[in-house]
Amino acid sequence: MSINTLAIHRSSSLTVQDRDSRFQKFIKHAYEAPLLSEQEEFELSTRLQQKDDLDAAHKLVHSYLRYVVKIANEYRNYKLCMSDMVQEGTVGLMQAVKKFDPKRGSRLSTYAVWWIRAAIHEFILRSWRMVKIATTQLKRQLFFKLRQSKDSSAPLNMEEAEELAKKFDTNPEIILEVDSRMSGNDSSLNQPALDDDVEIINLIPDQRPNQEHEIAAKEQCEFMGKLIAKGLSRLNKREKDIISNRFLTEKPETLETLGEKFSLSRERIRQIEKSALDKLKHFLQNTPGGRDLLLES
Repeated sequence: MSINTLAIHRSSSLTVQDRDSRFQKFIKHAYEAPLLSEQEEFELSTRLQQKDDLDAAHKLVHSYLRYVVKIANEYRNYKLCMSDMVQEGTVGLMQAVKKFDPKRGSRLSTYAVWWIRAAIHEFILRSWRMVKIATTQLKRQLFFKLRQSKDSSAPLNMEEAEELAKKFDTNPEIILEVDSRMSGNDSSLNQPALDDDVEIINLIPDQRPNQEHEIAAKEQCEFMGKLIAKGLSRLNKREKDIISNRFLTEKPETLETLGEKFSLSRERIRQIEKSALDKLKHFLQNTPGGRDLLLES
């Protein structure tokens, strides 16, 4: 059993009113939780660390839920569901409680704040747009810094980008890229194209391979494979080995290598190879479908 069993699970069957009501009860519950003294915190953390005491973990998480609510409130302007942000922050708090080492001398509140913020940041980046807006660590940091620094939601111009680039020690191109992703809105591909009744998604060409062509190609490949196998069966063992090693492997062997393998000269291997290929050619010319294989080769 793990501390993660304390996680808050969302239920898709809840109505918006039920969910809001439960969230308000959660907030009330969080602020009613008793604060722990430094000694109590140390004892509970030690019990969790040494004995995997889930009751101690529950008391630690419970006492710091108010921190999660307080930090989540700082991100209200991202216009995401507050209860979802609190839930994600609570998961971050649980991770902090699990990894917290009381012997290092710091308080859990100091340690947990970074885990809570990281969990909320991850949720915001994952949910704020359908398309990823921050693909590197630098861009992830800039996303939150720009949200705090910009005076409006209007796109930045080059002069503003250069000023912010100096402030954040980066280049204006990265600032403008992150800003453009922040300023852009998600659009549905199911909306009508201009004044037409046709949806945009229906105007996008299907790049997937044609299924009928794929099946036909697969069947043709299997047929050719069987045909080659029949042709090889008409060769003696040495001829078959030479043809297989020269033409049917990812790394074909040289005439010299095969000469050493069969204790023959390079020229003798070439002669056997030519003779075997002539036999295969004759077989294919006189077998239905074999001519097609010769034309393709």
